[in-house]
Amino acid sequence: MIATRSNVNQLNRFLILSVLFFWGISVVSAAQPVQPGAKSGWQAEWERVLKAAKDEGSVVVLGPPGNDVRRALTEGFEKSFPGIKVEYSGATGAIMAPRLLGERKAGQYLADVHVGNPGTTLTTLLPIGALDPIAPALILPDAVEPTKWWRGKIEFSDRDAKYNIVFSTNVMTHVAVNPQLVKKGEIRSYGDLLDPKWQGKMVMLDPTILGPGSATLGFWYLHPDLGKEFIRKFFGQQKVIISRDNRQILEWLVRGNYSIAAGPSELLATELIAKGLSVGLLHPDQFKEGGMLNPGVGAGALINRAPRPNAAKVYINWLLSKDGQTDYSRASGYPSRRLDVPRDQFDPGSLPKESTQYIVGYDERFSRTLEEVMEFGKSLLTK
Repeated sequence: MIATRSNVNQLNRFLILSVLFFWGISVVSAAQPVQPGAKSGWQAEWERVLKAAKDEGSVVVLGPPGNDVRRALTEGFEKSFPGIKVEYSGATGAIMAPRLLGERKAGQYLADVHVGNPGTTLTTLLPIGALDPIAPALILPDAVEPTKWWRGKIEFSDRDAKYNIVFSTNVMTHVAVNPQLVKKGEIRSYGDLLDPKWQGKMVMLDPTILGPGSATLGFWYLHPDLGKEFIRKFFGQQKVIISRDNRQILEWLVRGNYSIAAGPSELLATELIAKGLSVGLLHPDQFKEGGMLNPGVGAGALINRAPRPNAAKVYINWLLSKDGQTDYSRASGYPSRRLDVPRDQFDPGSLPKESTQYIVGYDERFSRTLEEVMEFGKSLLTK
């Protein structure tokens, strides 16, 4: 195509008009004053959600048992957000999961937030589609800034990293003892539990239901130096008493009815130790086989079709904040994954070490294996 004088003039006029048009827009935009008090996107969203949460008036939290953790997961929140009451229901996953399932089958949607062990979430709530993704609910920058968390990231237990946020990680304690009946250093390997002198003197939290008992069995099951053979000997030779009551097995320990408790609730054990009672926790660094990373009851989930969705959002943001994590960590006896939460009160043996390899006991793979583990336990205990 040959450019004519007319073509060139038309092109020049078009370019000049275009420049003037965009320059005019820029001038008008620059002339617009910044509105005083204007808020960023997250601040405006937070204020909207908080107002709606106060209109809802309460949030129903399903959490772990224990008076200390109940206070930690209610009082701090209510003080920070007056006008939103926490209706707290504490129970183990073995009790909580069937209750929640029963409610949903009956068309009742009563709960908003679940706080507890990931096993309950991954094996019971996630498969029936009872959870909402957490990321859209996280509004406060303080709660989700990766640099504030261990290993520089927010951790999830589900493979899609959407539904079950993990805010605590410690090295799980699988054995508690009565220090008056078990000498210090007397047990240095899980193999020592097979000593005939402990026959009839051990109790274990039922390993065929979700909880610390099944987690302990899962660790033994997956450990290359223990496995099925160790478990067969443990139940077959040692006349281990099985209980489904977390508090009962520790009270038996305190009274001296039994010397050793396998799969104890660390939460309840910590409460009893604080009261000066005869309970001692044997940490994994005291065993040659090492240990397993475990969040204890340190994971959170948002239950879908929640009747108070805005209050649930406020609660999960508070729970992941420094204040929420400090309250939780102090009461539960589990270290927070937040780096700015104090850890001075914890036995160094319960804290994970970067240089040590552990079995990860809170991901979806472990939880799926746990079903196989519990079936194996049933096959031995029903003989």
